[in-house]
Amino acid sequence: MTGADTLVYNGIRKTINRFRENPFFYFTESDIHASLHKDIMEGGSIELVHREEGIAVSLVHLEYPTNFRYEKRKLLEGYGNDVSITSIDNEAKYGDRGNFDLVVLNREFICSVFETLHDGENPQDANLETILKHVINKDASLSIERKHKDDLTYKKEVQYAIEVKFIHPFNARNINMLEEVITDNEKLRLATEHSDGFVKAVNLVFCSSQEKVRSDSAKTVIKRIKEYIETGSIVHKNIQYKVPEALLNVFIDSHLDESRKNTDKPISWPAKGSTNLGDWRNELINTIIR
Repeated sequence: MTGADTLVYNGIRKTINRFRENPFFYFTESDIHASLHKDIMEGGSIELVHREEGIAVSLVHLEYPTNFRYEKRKLLEGYGNDVSITSIDNEAKYGDRGNFDLVVLNREFICSVFETLHDGENPQDANLETILKHVINKDASLSIERKHKDDLTYKKEVQYAIEVKFIHPFNARNINMLEEVITDNEKLRLATEHSDGFVKAVNLVFCSSQEKVRSDSAKTVIKRIKEYIETGSIVHKNIQYKVPEALLNVFIDSHLDESRKNTDKPISWPAKGSTNLGDWRNELINTIIR
Protein backbone atom coordinates (compact mmCIF):
# COMPACT_ATOMS: atom_id res chain seq x y z
CA MET A 1 0.00 0.00 0.00
CA THR A 2 1.45 3.37 -1.06
CA GLY A 3 1.32 6.69 0.75
CA ALA A 4 -1.37 7.82 -1.70
CA ASP A 5 -3.45 4.73 -0.90
CA THR A 6 -3.20 5.47 2.81
CA LEU A 7 -4.34 9.06 2.26
CA VAL A 8 -7.32 7.90 0.19
CA TYR A 9 -8.38 5.26 2.70
CA ASN A 10 -8.00 7.57 5.69
CA GLY A 11 -9.78 10.40 3.87
CA ILE A 12 -12.77 8.17 3.16
CA ARG A 13 -12.71 6.99 6.77
CA LYS A 14 -12.69 10.57 8.10
CA THR A 15 -15.70 11.61 6.01
CA ILE A 16 -17.60 8.46 6.96
CA ASN A 17 -16.88 8.97 10.66
CA ARG A 18 -17.85 12.65 10.53
CA PHE A 19 -21.09 11.75 8.79
CA ARG A 20 -21.87 9.11 11.37
CA GLU A 21 -21.22 11.55 14.20
CA ASN A 22 -22.92 14.59 12.62
CA PRO A 23 -25.11 13.60 9.66
CA PHE A 24 -26.65 17.05 9.41
CA PHE A 25 -23.33 18.65 8.64
CA TYR A 26 -24.32 17.50 5.15
CA PHE A 27 -27.39 18.82 3.31
CA THR A 28 -26.45 17.81 -0.25
CA GLU A 29 -24.36 15.34 -2.19
CA SER A 30 -22.02 18.21 -3.05
CA ASP A 31 -21.35 18.70 0.67
CA ILE A 32 -20.15 15.10 0.87
CA HIS A 33 -18.03 15.49 -2.29
CA ALA A 34 -16.33 18.53 -0.78
CA SER A 35 -15.72 16.66 2.49
CA LEU A 36 -14.15 13.70 0.71
CA HIS A 37 -11.91 15.98 -1.34
CA LYS A 38 -10.71 17.85 1.74
CA ASP A 39 -10.21 14.72 3.86
CA ILE A 40 -8.29 12.87 1.15
CA MET A 41 -6.07 15.85 0.34
CA GLU A 42 -5.26 16.63 4.00
CA GLY A 43 -1.60 15.92 4.56
CA GLY A 44 -1.12 14.92 0.91
CA SER A 45 0.94 17.85 -0.37
CA ILE A 46 3.68 15.43 -1.46
CA GLU A 47 1.86 12.24 -2.46
CA LEU A 48 -1.20 13.86 -4.04
CA VAL A 49 0.33 16.90 -5.76
CA HIS A 50 2.57 16.82 -8.82
CA ARG A 51 4.96 19.76 -9.20
CA GLU A 52 6.69 20.52 -12.47
CA GLU A 53 7.57 23.53 -14.62
CA GLY A 54 6.80 25.85 -11.72
CA ILE A 55 3.19 24.70 -11.35
CA ALA A 56 1.41 22.35 -8.97
CA VAL A 57 -1.22 19.89 -10.20
CA SER A 58 -3.51 18.09 -7.75
CA LEU A 59 -4.19 14.40 -8.32
CA VAL A 60 -7.62 14.62 -6.62
CA HIS A 61 -10.55 16.09 -8.55
CA LEU A 62 -14.33 16.31 -8.51
CA GLU A 63 -16.50 15.76 -11.62
CA TYR A 64 -13.64 14.33 -13.67
CA PRO A 65 -14.53 13.12 -17.19
CA THR A 66 -14.67 9.41 -17.99
CA ASN A 67 -12.43 7.89 -20.67
CA PHE A 68 -15.38 6.05 -22.20
CA ARG A 69 -18.80 6.88 -23.60
CA TYR A 70 -22.19 5.63 -22.49
CA GLU A 71 -25.89 6.38 -22.62
CA LYS A 72 -27.20 7.18 -19.17
CA ARG A 73 -30.51 5.42 -19.83
CA LYS A 74 -28.60 2.24 -20.75
CA LEU A 75 -26.75 2.03 -17.44
CA LEU A 76 -29.73 0.53 -15.62
CA GLU A 77 -30.15 -2.13 -18.30
CA GLY A 78 -26.39 -2.74 -18.30
CA TYR A 79 -23.92 -3.27 -21.12
CA GLY A 80 -23.17 -6.93 -20.50
CA ASN A 81 -19.87 -8.53 -21.47
CA ASP A 82 -19.21 -6.55 -24.66
CA VAL A 83 -18.34 -3.01 -23.64
CA SER A 84 -16.53 -2.15 -26.89
CA ILE A 85 -19.41 0.09 -27.96
CA THR A 86 -18.58 2.39 -25.03
CA SER A 87 -14.96 2.89 -26.11
CA ILE A 88 -13.95 6.55 -26.35
CA ASP A 89 -12.96 6.10 -29.99
CA ASN A 90 -15.89 4.02 -31.25
CA GLU A 91 -16.57 4.99 -34.86
CA ALA A 92 -20.26 5.62 -34.25
CA LYS A 93 -19.38 8.08 -31.45
CA TYR A 94 -21.91 6.22 -29.35
CA GLY A 95 -23.21 8.08 -26.31
CA ASP A 96 -21.38 10.80 -24.40
CA ARG A 97 -18.71 10.93 -21.78
CA GLY A 98 -19.87 11.32 -18.22
CA ASN A 99 -18.08 12.35 -15.03
CA PHE A 100 -16.94 10.58 -11.90
CA ASP A 101 -17.92 12.25 -8.63
CA LEU A 102 -14.29 12.08 -7.46
CA VAL A 103 -11.09 10.66 -8.87
CA VAL A 104 -7.51 10.25 -7.79
CA LEU A 105 -5.30 10.42 -10.86
CA ASN A 106 -2.27 8.23 -11.40
CA ARG A 107 0.87 10.34 -10.97
CA GLU A 108 2.56 8.33 -13.74
CA PHE A 109 -0.10 9.61 -16.16
CA ILE A 110 0.69 13.23 -15.34
CA CYS A 111 4.44 12.58 -15.55
CA SER A 112 4.05 10.94 -18.96
CA VAL A 113 2.17 13.94 -20.33
CA PHE A 114 4.76 16.41 -19.02
CA GLU A 115 7.52 14.34 -20.63
CA THR A 116 6.47 15.74 -24.02
CA LEU A 117 7.99 19.05 -22.89
CA HIS A 118 11.41 17.46 -22.88
CA ASP A 119 11.48 14.65 -25.46
CA GLY A 120 11.80 17.00 -28.44
CA GLU A 121 10.01 14.58 -30.78
CA ASN A 122 6.82 16.56 -31.23
CA PRO A 123 7.56 20.22 -30.53
CA GLN A 124 4.04 21.20 -31.56
CA ASP A 125 2.73 19.11 -28.64
CA ALA A 126 5.30 20.44 -26.16
CA ASN A 127 3.10 23.30 -25.07
CA LEU A 128 2.32 23.75 -21.39
CA GLU A 129 -1.28 24.76 -22.02
CA THR A 130 -1.86 21.72 -24.25
CA ILE A 131 -0.28 19.45 -21.64
CA LEU A 132 -2.60 20.79 -18.95
CA LYS A 133 -5.57 20.27 -21.28
CA HIS A 134 -4.58 16.61 -21.53
CA VAL A 135 -4.51 16.30 -17.73
CA ILE A 136 -7.79 18.18 -17.26
CA ASN A 137 -9.30 15.78 -19.83
CA LYS A 138 -12.33 17.77 -20.96
CA ASP A 139 -11.46 17.50 -24.66
CA ALA A 140 -12.47 14.06 -25.96
CA SER A 141 -10.22 14.42 -29.03
CA LEU A 142 -7.16 14.71 -26.77
CA SER A 143 -8.31 11.66 -24.83
CA ILE A 144 -8.55 9.70 -28.09
CA GLU A 145 -5.09 10.96 -29.09
CA ARG A 146 -3.59 9.60 -25.86
CA LYS A 147 -5.34 6.27 -26.33
CA HIS A 148 -3.93 5.83 -29.83
CA LYS A 149 -0.46 6.91 -28.74
CA ASP A 150 -0.10 4.53 -25.77
CA ASP A 151 -3.13 2.45 -24.87
CA LEU A 152 -1.43 0.80 -21.87
CA THR A 153 -0.68 4.15 -20.21
CA TYR A 154 -4.12 5.41 -21.19
CA LYS A 155 -5.81 2.61 -19.27
CA LYS A 156 -3.99 3.66 -16.10
CA GLU A 157 -4.78 7.38 -16.02
CA VAL A 158 -7.28 7.13 -13.15
CA GLN A 159 -6.19 5.33 -9.99
CA TYR A 160 -9.41 5.70 -7.95
CA ALA A 161 -12.94 6.39 -9.19
CA ILE A 162 -15.49 7.17 -6.48
CA GLU A 163 -19.25 7.66 -6.81
CA VAL A 164 -21.45 9.07 -4.05
CA LYS A 165 -25.17 8.81 -3.38
CA PHE A 166 -26.95 10.69 -0.60
CA ILE A 167 -30.30 9.53 0.74
CA HIS A 168 -32.02 12.10 2.96
CA PRO A 169 -35.56 12.78 4.24
CA PHE A 170 -36.54 14.49 0.99
CA ASN A 171 -35.73 11.60 -1.38
CA ALA A 172 -35.93 8.53 0.85
CA ARG A 173 -39.22 7.38 -0.73
CA ASN A 174 -37.94 7.77 -4.28
CA ILE A 175 -37.26 4.42 -5.96
CA ASN A 176 -34.90 6.27 -8.31
CA MET A 177 -32.36 6.27 -5.48
CA LEU A 178 -31.99 2.49 -5.72
CA GLU A 179 -31.75 2.74 -9.50
CA GLU A 180 -29.09 5.45 -9.24
CA VAL A 181 -26.96 3.26 -6.97
CA ILE A 182 -27.29 0.46 -9.54
CA THR A 183 -26.41 2.74 -12.47
CA ASP A 184 -23.43 4.19 -10.60
CA ASN A 185 -22.19 0.63 -10.17
CA GLU A 186 -22.52 0.00 -13.90
CA LYS A 187 -20.57 3.19 -14.67
CA LEU A 188 -17.85 2.08 -12.26
CA ARG A 189 -17.86 -1.38 -13.84
CA LEU A 190 -17.23 0.22 -17.24
CA ALA A 191 -14.30 2.08 -15.66
CA THR A 192 -12.76 -1.17 -14.43
CA GLU A 193 -13.39 -2.90 -17.77
CA HIS A 194 -11.79 -0.13 -19.83
CA SER A 195 -8.79 0.00 -17.50
CA ASP A 196 -8.28 -3.78 -17.48
CA GLY A 197 -8.95 -3.76 -13.74
CA PHE A 198 -6.50 -0.99 -12.88
CA VAL A 199 -9.08 1.50 -11.59
CA LYS A 200 -10.06 1.02 -7.96
CA ALA A 201 -13.80 1.72 -8.01
CA VAL A 202 -15.79 2.67 -4.90
CA ASN A 203 -19.50 3.43 -4.52
CA LEU A 204 -20.36 5.20 -1.26
CA VAL A 205 -24.02 5.51 -0.24
CA PHE A 206 -24.75 7.86 2.66
CA CYS A 207 -28.13 7.90 4.39
CA SER A 208 -29.41 10.50 6.88
CA SER A 209 -33.06 9.43 6.83
CA GLN A 210 -35.06 6.84 8.68
CA GLU A 211 -36.96 4.36 6.52
CA LYS A 212 -40.07 5.86 4.90
CA VAL A 213 -42.96 3.59 3.99
CA ARG A 214 -44.18 3.56 0.39
CA SER A 215 -47.79 2.76 -0.49
CA ASP A 216 -46.76 0.43 -3.33
CA SER A 217 -44.14 -1.68 -1.58
CA ALA A 218 -43.64 -3.88 1.45
CA LYS A 219 -39.98 -2.85 1.54
CA THR A 220 -38.81 0.71 1.89
CA VAL A 221 -36.31 2.15 -0.58
CA ILE A 222 -33.67 2.36 2.14
CA LYS A 223 -34.20 -1.29 3.11
CA ARG A 224 -33.84 -2.29 -0.55
CA ILE A 225 -30.58 -0.40 -0.95
CA LYS A 226 -29.20 -1.91 2.25
CA GLU A 227 -30.21 -5.36 1.03
CA TYR A 228 -28.51 -4.76 -2.32
CA ILE A 229 -25.24 -3.76 -0.68
CA GLU A 230 -25.38 -6.24 2.21
CA THR A 231 -26.06 -9.28 -0.01
CA GLY A 232 -24.55 -8.03 -3.26
CA SER A 233 -27.78 -8.67 -5.15
CA ILE A 234 -31.39 -7.53 -5.48
CA VAL A 235 -34.40 -8.13 -7.72
CA HIS A 236 -35.92 -4.90 -9.00
CA LYS A 237 -38.74 -4.82 -11.56
CA ASN A 238 -38.27 -8.56 -12.11
CA ILE A 239 -34.60 -8.11 -12.99
CA GLN A 240 -31.77 -9.35 -10.78
CA TYR A 241 -28.99 -6.86 -10.22
CA LYS A 242 -25.67 -7.84 -8.71
CA VAL A 243 -22.91 -5.60 -7.41
CA PRO A 244 -20.24 -5.98 -10.13
CA GLU A 245 -17.07 -7.85 -9.32
CA ALA A 246 -13.99 -5.75 -8.50
CA LEU A 247 -16.09 -2.93 -7.01
CA LEU A 248 -16.47 -1.92 -3.37
CA ASN A 249 -19.88 -0.68 -2.18
CA VAL A 250 -20.38 0.86 1.26
CA PHE A 251 -23.65 1.93 2.93
CA ILE A 252 -23.29 4.51 5.73
CA ASP A 253 -26.36 5.20 7.87
CA SER A 254 -26.80 7.91 10.51
CA HIS A 255 -30.27 9.35 11.10
CA LEU A 256 -32.73 10.62 13.70
CA ASP A 257 -35.14 7.99 14.94
CA GLU A 258 -37.75 9.32 17.37
CA SER A 259 -35.49 12.25 18.25
CA ARG A 260 -32.55 9.93 18.86
CA LYS A 261 -29.58 9.51 16.56
CA ASN A 262 -29.30 5.99 15.21
CA THR A 263 -25.91 5.04 13.79
CA ASP A 264 -25.15 1.49 12.73
CA LYS A 265 -21.79 0.24 11.52
CA PRO A 266 -21.29 0.70 7.78
CA ILE A 267 -22.32 -2.19 5.55
CA SER A 268 -20.09 -3.20 2.66
CA TRP A 269 -20.05 -5.50 -0.33
CA PRO A 270 -17.86 -7.44 -0.32
CA ALA A 271 -18.40 -7.81 3.41
CA LYS A 272 -15.67 -7.30 5.97
CA GLY A 273 -13.82 -10.57 6.47
CA SER A 274 -14.81 -12.00 3.08
CA THR A 275 -12.75 -15.01 2.13
CA ASN A 276 -10.41 -14.83 -0.86
CA LEU A 277 -10.49 -11.04 -0.75
CA GLY A 278 -6.81 -10.19 -0.73
CA ASP A 279 -6.88 -7.04 -2.82
CA TRP A 280 -7.16 -3.32 -2.06
CA ARG A 281 -10.82 -3.65 -1.07
CA ASN A 282 -9.88 -5.64 2.01
CA GLU A 283 -7.46 -2.93 3.10
CA LEU A 284 -10.05 -0.19 2.61
CA ILE A 285 -12.80 -2.15 4.37
CA ASN A 286 -10.53 -2.76 7.36
CA THR A 287 -9.73 0.96 7.46
CA ILE A 288 -13.31 2.22 7.45
CA ILE A 289 -15.17 -0.57 9.30
CA ARG A 290 -13.77 -1.35 12.73
